Amino acid sequence: MTDNDRRLALRDERAMAAPYWGAVEPRIILTFLFFSAAWVAVIVLGINGTIPLWAGLLLNTVIASTFYMPMHEATHGNIWGQTAKGKWVEDLIGMLCAIPLGFSYKAHRPSHMRHHAHTNDPQRDPDYHTAGPMWIVLRSWYAQVLMLTFLPLFAFVPAARRLVPQSVLRSMAGDAGNKKSGLIQLRFWFFSTLVLFVAFLTGYGWAALLLWFIPSRLQGLWLLTVFAWFPHHPATKVGRYVDTRVAVFAGSRFLIRGHDHHAVHHLFPRVPHYRLRRLWSDIADDMVTKGVRSEGRALDATGPIVW
Repeated sequence: MTDNDRRLALRDERAMAAPYWGAVEPRIILTFLFFSAAWVAVIVLGINGTIPLWAGLLLNTVIASTFYMPMHEATHGNIWGQTAKGKWVEDLIGMLCAIPLGFSYKAHRPSHMRHHAHTNDPQRDPDYHTAGPMWIVLRSWYAQVLMLTFLPLFAFVPAARRLVPQSVLRSMAGDAGNKKSGLIQLRFWFFSTLVLFVAFLTGYGWAALLLWFIPSRLQGLWLLTVFAWFPHHPATKVGRYVDTRVAVFAGSRFLIRGHDHHAVHHLFPRVPHYRLRRLWSDIADDMVTKGVRSEGRALDATGPIVW
């Protein structure tokens, strides 16, 4: 296939996806508002003793994980469609989602764009540290929690980096080596740590720890599993049609919120997550022919899910 043929094929693919994106997405905004209210309600109920703190910890760990989807859509500019008017709303939602998630939206956005540009590249994909068998996710989560919690230590004391698996450091080198991104992350760490410190000074320390801080760390294990490891596993190929997959199992639509059709997201990142399944139904035949993996219960599946 010539370069011109490839350009024409990509143009045709974008034309097929065009009806699925471009408008303002109130559904994403309402989702964000609903879970924000739920997250705040759990904190209030925990502080006033209506529910025990351990129950609040469990509830807000689950609720915290739901904030990644609005943040992710804001990262791709999918909340306000094709118009630049109102883009500040997307950024505001992304930054507010960072509070229960426990990591910076502004630092995550360029990192996530590098992931899309270099998916499964061992040297340039910042998410490559999750490549491998499922147990690798535990190693990545351990490193993530350690670095998010003690960020200045790893930023200013090189010897401390020995505590983090070298494979994780290598795949995140692009983020760590970017001075602007590093400063953004340090600023986020400073303000979130200051909030926790003030909470302890004012008598709300345990509530802040159990209802916000620890849930933000625990939910990371789920996100690393279903959004980093599962969609790309085994992460051995690089290329537009082969670097991720469509992998559907019972309940995956609810659990992974559309990204059981993750290959469609990589092909058309401007399509919101809840439209990926419908778009796949239109393009499955053509995409499978081009090499996209379709596994499990997915349309046009060519084999079982690779775990």
